[in-house]
Amino acid sequence: MIEFTDSFSQACVAEACAAFPDLRRRLMVELILPMFARPLNERGETTGQPIIKPSPTLHKTLLFVSPRDLVEHLPKEISFCRYHCTCNEYGQPTDVWQRSINGIYYNHGSNQQPNWSVHT
Repeated sequence: MIEFTDSFSQACVAEACAAFPDLRRRLMVELILPMFARPLNERGETTGQPIIKPSPTLHKTLLFVSPRDLVEHLPKEISFCRYHCTCNEYGQPTDVWQRSINGIYYNHGSNQQPNWSVHT
């Protein structure tokens, strides 16, 4: 799940995704694709096909863009904070959202030659 702190951040991320296809692909893979429960062995390695059932944990990512971080009309950095929450057997949240990681997507290049990376 993706959440924005405000409509300004939402518009900036939409502009950046339209201008930078590589950033859009990265966000699709890291934030949008559903994560299914997978059977794991004692070392944490996947041992079988995904289990299509409600995940025991929900994840959401909060995105934020500061007006100070714009170059022309595109963001130079997009801050994020990832949260998780335990769920019941039906996939409904049963606990408070807890922050698990925060960081930024940062364009080390320019608007003409983008070079996006993630820093946590």
